[in-house]
Amino acid sequence: MNLSIYNLKLILSSILLAMMLTACTSPIPKSEAVKTPIYFRITWTDYSGRGNAIREIVDVFNQTHNAPYEITLVGGDEDMNAIGASLIDKNKPMIYALPYRLVKYYGENGDLFDLSADFSTESTHFYPEIWKLGVVEDNLYGIPWVGHSICLIYNKTLLKQAGVDPKKIQSLDTLLSALENIQTKTLAYGIGLVGANHNDVSWMVNQFISAYGAKLVDDAGQKVLINDPNAEEAILFYKNNLGAYAQPSWREDTGVEVMNHFRASKIAFEFQGIWGATDIDKNDNPFEIGILPLDDIGLKPEVGPILLSVSKNMPDDMKIISNQFIQFMISTEAQEMVFKGEYSPEHDAYYPFRVPMRKDIAEAMTSTEYSKYLSFLSGFDDPSIDVPVSKWQIIKEQLYQPGLHKVFNSEMTVQDFLTEVEASGNIILNE
Repeated sequence: MNLSIYNLKLILSSILLAMMLTACTSPIPKSEAVKTPIYFRITWTDYSGRGNAIREIVDVFNQTHNAPYEITLVGGDEDMNAIGASLIDKNKPMIYALPYRLVKYYGENGDLFDLSADFSTESTHFYPEIWKLGVVEDNLYGIPWVGHSICLIYNKTLLKQAGVDPKKIQSLDTLLSALENIQTKTLAYGIGLVGANHNDVSWMVNQFISAYGAKLVDDAGQKVLINDPNAEEAILFYKNNLGAYAQPSWREDTGVEVMNHFRASKIAFEFQGIWGATDIDKNDNPFEIGILPLDDIGLKPEVGPILLSVSKNMPDDMKIISNQFIQFMISTEAQEMVFKGEYSPEHDAYYPFRVPMRKDIAEAMTSTEYSKYLSFLSGFDDPSIDVPVSKWQIIKEQLYQPGLHKVFNSEMTVQDFLTEVEASGNIILNE
């Protein structure tokens, strides 16, 4: 039977109306419901390899927690102006991944939430020296998440050419003997050093100062202690003893230049974190490397923990989820995912960029493909701390780094340097 145009329009209209009513009354699937973001700000761009690696861990948390909130990754850096502005933004409470020195600074300023009530018992999973980096006047403002430990990385080919057995390098004296053999029997320099007026010179030299028994400040952080014979001896050892076997440009080099020299087989040894090892992997392994933990040769490795913190203006209902997120991030599951590292599309492979902070993680990784990196988990029980109190960052930038650079260029004596740091540093500490 032929339908009139009128009847046909009527039928189509009825069908359309029914579809609209069904759409309006059907509930939104729970998984598709819009969730309120709780922002997680990291110190790398969110689109970088490291950002994507961290996002994978965050996604695991979001997928396993059915809550009205979700953790949303936000890229960032260590710009204190940007961090300070975000901390006081009441409309955007955040979880932060911050270097320990900034946790101390913002904790002292009262900008971070005290996590003591919820996380104090977690201290058993971390080395005491690492845990206390997040504590300010008995308040817990940061939970250890990822970090690094500096090791001595070496070129196996050069050591073999020089007849050096790395197993016999067990002290600074035996290291000097190895460097002598390298420079006598190969075309390479012994060791890569840093001497430029740069952040790298501070943490590099502090590993020796700590090992020689000197301290930067007292435990209260109110008095500079570095004007000490042990500190002078450590600096002179670095400048004169090691400097005799370093690349000619070491007084103007940073860690970047040292990595370049090492990759090109111009030096046999370098002090680097895990990124120094993966740099060789990423460059098609021009030679095989070995790794010596610094505590094996009598040094205290520099460590750079990144801690998880929460802005003070976090609403109570969001704090429940943020606490759960931090608990997950320091769990064995999430910490093992850190070792998986960042993806390199050029090499179609993953490379670790930092190491997890849980002290039991080494046992979990001994039988995995990442076991070759386990040396970078050493030294956390007795490390060298580059910035022991927040005001040392000012001393470091204004006095310490430029002063060391002058010492290495023989523009200032070690004693004059230590005297200046002590006098001017005490003024800064007590301002």
